[in-house]
Amino acid sequence: MTIDQWGTESRDTVQLVWDRIVDFTPNLIGAVVIVLVGAIIGMVLGYVVTRILQAAKLQSLSDQSKLTDVLKRANVNSDIAEISGSFVKWVVVLAFLIPASAVLRIEGVRDFFEGIFLYVPRVLAVGVLILFGTAVANLMAKLARATADSLGSTTAGTVEFVTRWAFYSSIVITSMFALGVPREFTVILFIGVVSALALALGLSLGMGAKDHMNDLIKKVRDEFKK
Repeated sequence: MTIDQWGTESRDTVQLVWDRIVDFTPNLIGAVVIVLVGAIIGMVLGYVVTRILQAAKLQSLSDQSKLTDVLKRANVNSDIAEISGSFVKWVVVLAFLIPASAVLRIEGVRDFFEGIFLYVPRVLAVGVLILFGTAVANLMAKLARATADSLGSTTAGTVEFVTRWAFYSSIVITSMFALGVPREFTVILFIGVVSALALALGLSLGMGAKDHMNDLIKKVRDEFKK
């Protein structure tokens, strides 16, 4: 290959690269604009949702469901309204990332973002289920304890514990179904949880009924001695 041919090849290569840069630049600018617009809209909507939920006193429901305590143990200092606002913000940003990746003609990335975005409703439904479900679980556990106390049971604490965790287990299993966890794994987990709760309830009733059974056996023995 001669020097002239080298020069021609180099010039053609540079020209090809330049043409591709020129063609790609408008798409890049458009994608950046789309993402910036999405970020602005996401921040605005996130702020609005946070204020609405704070005005609706959602934090009190979070406190009742013990969700606030769980968040504090996880070193999350934001309240449930702020977390919900952040969730909305990033969902909006994700929604704008899909057309941005389409403008850039990055098919794999677009499919990835679409898959995540389609999964968002499931996550949202699970979040609502956990929030309201745990509140109901704690309420029912307190009612169960109050009922056991009124009947003079010595195992009221255990009844409360079993009731609460029975509801918690139902919430977890329902959430796993909603998130698309394989049914076989969920069934195995359900059987394990039910077995553990049954064992705990049986032991508690056995320990609580021990004194009554001793009294009954003593009475029967006394009757036979007569």
